Amino acid sequence: MVQRKGFTLVELLVVIAIIGVLVGLLLPAVQSAREAARRMSCQNNIRQLALASHNFESTHNHFPPGLTTYTYTRPRSTRVSDWYGETVFVHLLPYIEGNNIHDMWDWSGTYQAALNNTTDPANTRLRNRNAATAQPMSTYLCPSDLLNETVIELDYQLAGYPLGFFAMTSYLANCGTHSTYFRDADMQNNGVFFMTGEDSQPETYQHNLTDGEQPATFSSLRDGTSNTLLFGERFHYDPIFDEKLYNHPAKYSRYPINKWGAWTWTGGGNGTTHVFGSSRVPINYSTPVSAPVGYASVNLRMSAFGSGHPGGANFAFADGSTRYLSETVNFALFQALSTKAEGELIDYSNGAY
Repeated sequence: MVQRKGFTLVELLVVIAIIGVLVGLLLPAVQSAREAARRMSCQNNIRQLALASHNFESTHNHFPPGLTTYTYTRPRSTRVSDWYGETVFVHLLPYIEGNNIHDMWDWSGTYQAALNNTTDPANTRLRNRNAATAQPMSTYLCPSDLLNETVIELDYQLAGYPLGFFAMTSYLANCGTHSTYFRDADMQNNGVFFMTGEDSQPETYQHNLTDGEQPATFSSLRDGTSNTLLFGERFHYDPIFDEKLYNHPAKYSRYPINKWGAWTWTGGGNGTTHVFGSSRVPINYSTPVSAPVGYASVNLRMSAFGSGHPGGANFAFADGSTRYLSETVNFALFQALSTKAEGELIDYSNGAY
């Protein structure tokens, strides 16, 4: 009688178990390789922002304005009705192959121009994805950022909050040691990017600011270009923020976390929250479960640099270099890197870097 050779059930189960173990060992390596590629792509993006800022400075003899802030007062009124302007990211478009969007932009500098940029060029009564503000840029997006959409609709109707469709960014311009809401009493201009223009001091109680502020120049970076941050990442994932501050009946945050970061913002006002980050909180700060419900908690989270990369975030420096800063970096060092002319002693031995 001929005996057939084959696997026994036990042998088959052993082989399956071995394959399972090998797959289990391989998956983390594959995921790690993918994340390394995403981090490298992000680093290249943020390097492009730094080089674009250099080219802008060479052309205009100053860095791009962080956020131009002009006021609009309705006819027969004595109170400011709204704010408008452009962000640093819009100014950088010609230097990162964004000429097509730059050419769509109405640069006439009026309040009507700001409205025009949020509407369909073929029908200025329609706000849709054909608007200049709704054109995404891949350079402005980190592949590890958890954005649901790269173009979002903003519909909160209040002065300082423009309406329409806006492209998103994963990057923030460095505003220094304190940023977020543009009327914040402690708002700073000690970073490379800040509010400029006729209303760059929206309220008289903002003693760190002045009206008519001019953009930074290389000569104003007295701390040294290799010791001054230009841009960093923002991570759009914080379920506690959404639960406690956006989903709250009082809507302390006007939008969920994944709708903050509209680089095409056309309203001067609260655009600071969309485009500025600061060293007010540590890298990768997220809303604690114990955070009090209120605007202060919103402002802290909106100030934060952070990323979807494990353990830190990419930053671009004013000398054109890019570095990955650990979330455990010494906080005093991090704050020193965020200022342009405070004269701090930069001691890299004091913490992870």
